[in-house]
Amino acid sequence: MGFLIKNFRRNFIGVFCFVVFIAFTGCSESEKKTAQQFLIKTPTMVITSSDFLEELDLKRAAYPYNIHENPAEYNEMVIHLIKMLSDEIILLSAADNKGVTVTAQEVELAEQAFKKDYPENSFDQILLKNAISYSFWKKRFKKNMIMDKLIDQELKEKIVITAEDIVEFYKKHRIADAKDMDGDALVLKKIDGEKELVSRLRNQKTQDKYEEWMQQLGNEYPVEINKEKLKHFLIGIEKK
Repeated sequence: MGFLIKNFRRNFIGVFCFVVFIAFTGCSESEKKTAQQFLIKTPTMVITSSDFLEELDLKRAAYPYNIHENPAEYNEMVIHLIKMLSDEIILLSAADNKGVTVTAQEVELAEQAFKKDYPENSFDQILLKNAISYSFWKKRFKKNMIMDKLIDQELKEKIVITAEDIVEFYKKHRIADAKDMDGDALVLKKIDGEKELVSRLRNQKTQDKYEEWMQQLGNEYPVEINKEKLKHFLIGIEKK
């Protein structure tokens, strides 16, 4: 699995630290109508309120059913989702612009590999238990694959591992003798050959450089968030 599917979801400076651009001034009536239909967008992609509701239903499944009774916690969940989807639309916009995509066969093979961790029909049962449709899950799975592929091509594969990096790694993870079997040594003993070592170093550097890289993409594909529409998803926020 890739950077997103296997490892982690992006988490930047904080839940509330995201940039909002509003650009309605000077638009015609038709342009205003079109602009008001989005919740989140970049110059080339749009997330509508209905798209967001699907994602919100999925996210709520991981929280207590009565989370809406705690407005502060509920609103934090909504804002976190807005931030996550803002990051995703930046990645997907960049992927679309750079022609990064995945084939139906690639998706099918990745899905088969993913489901190997779920015995018999347990995967379907998990979807059913959380009220997640298979079509929605597969759509999100494909998006993750595209984002992973973009990260691999535009960030991970461009990272150079030097001899100095390898030396520094060994300094941090010295092989202990029989009297000093510490945790770092055990980590090092699990590494099988230079190829795996380089892979680990590249993964670490990818994570280290990810935030800066995302900020650069954010400048190339600026995100706009419809503040008024966002208010409809928040509790206790005055609406126009």
